[in-house]
This record gives sequence, C-alpha cells and structure tokens, in this order.
Amino acid sequence: MSRAPVTGGAASDERRGASRRRTCLVSDSYSRPAFTLEQIRTFLIVASREHITQAAKVLGLSQPAVTQQVQLLERALGVPLLERVGRGVRLSDAGEEIAASCLLIMRSLENLEGAARSIRGVEAGSLAVGASQVAGSYYLSSALAAFSAAHPGVTVNVEIGASRDICEQVSAGVFECGLVDGPLPQMRLVCAAVASDEVVLSVHPAHPLAGQQRITAEGLDGSSYLVWERGAVSVTIPAHLLGPIYRTVPQIRLANIEAARQMLLAEPHFIAAMPRIAIADDLARKALSTIRRRPMQRPICAVRRPGSALGSAAQAFWAALTGTQNSE
Repeated sequence: MSRAPVTGGAASDERRGASRRRTCLVSDSYSRPAFTLEQIRTFLIVASREHITQAAKVLGLSQPAVTQQVQLLERALGVPLLERVGRGVRLSDAGEEIAASCLLIMRSLENLEGAARSIRGVEAGSLAVGASQVAGSYYLSSALAAFSAAHPGVTVNVEIGASRDICEQVSAGVFECGLVDGPLPQMRLVCAAVASDEVVLSVHPAHPLAGQQRITAEGLDGSSYLVWERGAVSVTIPAHLLGPIYRTVPQIRLANIEAARQMLLAEPHFIAAMPRIAIADDLARKALSTIRRRPMQRPICAVRRPGSALGSAAQAFWAALTGTQNSE
C-alpha cells in the first residue's frame, strides 16, 4: 500500500503564520481620516498649555495658524474641542475624550518610530537635539564629536534657542534631548548637570564701573543693559548680579550673545551678564573688563522627557552628553 507524502513541520507552520499575518493586514475598510497628524499634535499642545499664544511659541507657529489647525480638527470631527476661559482655553467635555484618543494615536506613532529605530539601531537615521546659545556654543562640541565619531551614519540636527523654549520642546517631544543653561524652568524633565558655567557682569574698560566692586546709580547713569536671550538672562541673572537697581537700567534686546559681545567691545555705555567662557580671550587681552561682583554659578544641564523610551541613537547621544552608559 502506498502512502501519501506527509507535509508539515516548521516550514509549513511558518507559511501558515505568514498567511495569517497577511490576512490581518489586508483590509479594504481602512478609512482615510479627514484630519492630519499635525492638527492632532497642535491640539494636544494647546490642550496641555491651555493657551494659544504659549502653544504657538512651542510649535514655532503664529497664533492664527495654531487656531486654524484646531478649528480644522474640530470641523473634521464635528465637535467643539476647546472653550474660552479669560485669555486662555480649556478642553470641552468632548475635547477631554478626543484628547485621550489623540494621545493614544501619538503614543502609537512613538512606538512605530521606536520599533524602526530598534531595527535600524544607530547605524543610520537622524537625531533632533535642542541647545541654548551658551550650551550649544561652548559645551556641546565634545559630545557631538564623540557621538559622530562612534556613529557616523547618524545625522544630528541641532536647533539653538532660549533655554525655556528648548525645555518646552523637549517636553513636547520635538527634540529627543537638549543641552541648556540654568536656572531651568519648572518642568517635569530628567535633568543631568554636565558642567558649571560662571556668569559675570561685563563692561568696556572705559565704563565707570569697570573693575569696581560697588554698583551705584551714578556709575550706571547713561548705561544700558544688553539682553541677548529671553528668560533667566533678562530677569533672574541681572537681578542676582545687579540687585534691585537693575530695574532702573534701560534694556536693549539683541538677537544673540555675539551681538552683545561686539557691542560691549565697541562702546563703554553698555553692561551685560556674560558667561566667562564666552569672553575669556577678551578679558585676557583687556579688551573687556568686569564689575567685580561675586559671579553667578549656574549649571549646564542635559534634559530629556521622563519615562520616555529613547531610541538607540538618542540613548547613545544621551550617554555622550552625560558621560553615562544608559539613558536612565
């Protein structure tokens, strides 16, 4: 009696498994949404800030653009998502439920990106990093050099901004991590101090207070305080170094720290809180001087979101920033 050939085994099981996976993936019922991922992201950031203007700063958009994104999402879903409360906004009842679903969508996208990063490893891809002016100019280079040498296939995109803005964008997931100078804003972020920065009051050698220890209203008469970054540089630091008298000194707002340095070098009528590392050569050749108040020490900190699973490239970069072997 002849017997029919026996089929099966591991190869057969694998074919059946592949067939089932294809069956799960094939569907004609996937609908094309009437909204975009950018509208969802904009809505969630507005909901978390409860303020259109603050959300616009985080997103780098105008207020009308943010409002339009939310309105388009409301129109697509057919429900009101936000309610006006004074100058701010809050989630409507429908908005509460929609926000929960939107969070699931964004978490799923993060999982998708994480899966791709795990497969890709740190051999290719890109990494988004934020840095403040001082941290980016004087403290980021060694970490970048070490990371790029170890992982030449990864493109690192660095965006420079004010410390508060960088922290907000790290919190929002725009950047995997950041390097900023303190004092830091109150946010729920993992923070690791990687260096210490000394800030001094700097002036032209011909300024009346150059080399002096005592600050007087007469010595500041005719002076203007140069602000080269929003946040601590414009309020906390001058208040610490100058004391209450800083409120009486006119401010000039500039685009960056180098503009402030050039103005100090050019004219004896300006004063600015400057990181010593940024003007060390100018002080050594006596092109600039300091008001001999006690300098302000502040940390240079690496920041990232708490509890977020960093991809392989981000983990490696975090280790380069902090001198650690893992991301926790």
